[in-house]
Order: sequence, then structure tokens, then C-alpha cells
Amino acid sequence: MSETEFTPPKLLPPHYAVIGAAAIIYLGLYVRDPVDLGAWRYLGLLDIAFAAALMLYAVRQFARAKTNIVPLTKSSALVTNGVFRFSRNPMYLGMIVALGGLAVLMSSGYAWLIVMMFALIVRYSFVRREEALMHKTFGHAYHEYQQRTRRWV
Repeated sequence: MSETEFTPPKLLPPHYAVIGAAAIIYLGLYVRDPVDLGAWRYLGLLDIAFAAALMLYAVRQFARAKTNIVPLTKSSALVTNGVFRFSRNPMYLGMIVALGGLAVLMSSGYAWLIVMMFALIVRYSFVRREEALMHKTFGHAYHEYQQRTRRWV
């Protein structure tokens, strides 16, 4: 599969996020962990709520631009406004923040390994290839966007 392939893989980031969430919940419920946040763990709910709002806002912006949301498929519009002014990957960032919030909620230090693995999978299996596809599709306009907007925050 080339860097600029237009065929998405069978497992997409949301699938990996669900698998990661299940693993985090399992670790929180069944694996003895030295981390005990007590009532502070409920702050993880704030992270999850923020992440959900961020992802929904980004999805809505894609819908308004009438462009494809499926990773590694050709886009019809370069979305650079709204939340995309601050992050080139707000949906992936939201998934990472949501998994981190779940790790806090489950009061599991081990769960952070899952969060890190998810971030690495997204970075190296999706973001890198999507950036190449965006360069191929939008050329100089994407390069300018890359120069003024960070990958994550």
C-alpha cells in the first residue's frame, strides 16, 4: 500500500479507540494497579466530555464542507477553519483525550500504555499517510496550512 493510497484499511481509528477503551476498562476493573486517585478520578469525565465535543464539532465542520470523513480516502475540500485552525487532527486528538480521560476515570496507571499505543498507531498508520494524501490532493494550499497549524495542538 502506498503513502497516497485512496483505500482505507479495514480497521480505522475509531475501531482502535473502541478496542483501546475496552482494554482500559478491563485494566481498571480487573488488574491491580498502584494508582488510586479516589474521587479525583471523576475528573476523567471532564476530559471525555471535552473530547466528545471536540470530535463532534470537527465532524460537523467536515459535513458542512461536504467532504469525506473516512481516513485515507480522497477529500473534496480542505477544512482549515473552526477547530482546524488550532489542530490539523482534532478528531484523532479527541480520541486520545477521551482515552486519557477514561484512564483517569478507571484510576489505572497501566491504562496509559494503551493511550500511548493508540497515539502511536494513529500517528504512524494514519496521520503520516493522510498528510501525504493531502499534499497530493491539495498541493501548496495544504503545505501553507501545515506551516501555520500544528499537527496536534
